[in-house]
Amino acid sequence: MDPTLPRFEGGIILAQTAAGAEYEAMLAATAERHRQYCEANAIRLWQHVGVHRGTQSWHATFNRIEMLRELLSSDWHGWFLYLDADAVIRQMSFDIRRYLGRRQKFALVAASGGSEDWMVNAGVFFLNLDDARARLIAARWIQNVDMVITDQLLEHSVSPWQPLANGDPFPDDQHLLQIILRDEPELLASTLVDRDRTFNMTGSRFIRQYLRASGTPAERLAAIGRTIAETA
Repeated sequence: MDPTLPRFEGGIILAQTAAGAEYEAMLAATAERHRQYCEANAIRLWQHVGVHRGTQSWHATFNRIEMLRELLSSDWHGWFLYLDADAVIRQMSFDIRRYLGRRQKFALVAASGGSEDWMVNAGVFFLNLDDARARLIAARWIQNVDMVITDQLLEHSVSPWQPLANGDPFPDDQHLLQIILRDEPELLASTLVDRDRTFNMTGSRFIRQYLRASGTPAERLAAIGRTIAETA
């Protein structure tokens, strides 16, 4: 490793969450691999099974909001690395501390989720909670979810991502993050959109995510298993 490259030496949390048999199976399939990676890189692994708020297993998508709420309320500082349950670390030798060190000036590192920079994909993202702008992004995100995702909305949203009664699309938390970046130029300027296929995509070299569009839950679980077997 080039000794001139900066490394991040602070605290890092890798967070994952799941609810329901299908996503819990994905989380279980990667658990030992992610434990080993975290242990090798002095990272705290934080996994939550179940639903923090809501009644349906897919409401676990909002668990990451509750995780961020807990970190902000406890005044924790460091990098918060979030991986959806259908994401798997492929490259076990990847130097995450060097990667983060070179990006320490950014508040948020995320992969592209659309044609505009503010259209980030929230399935895998790295939030630098040492940075006041990142803490503001997290606070704004929590605020948006609290205002829009009401208990009544969750109670009537039984099927995943079903349209609202008026026909509008369900206000998922990824979109609620995107509109923060769209509407606040300073926060968008603090965001790095990683276009190097480092993470988030099926063909990414470090972290691969097998999205709903890539197949049935069983097919995605099998793909996760193959990734682990091929890179053991």
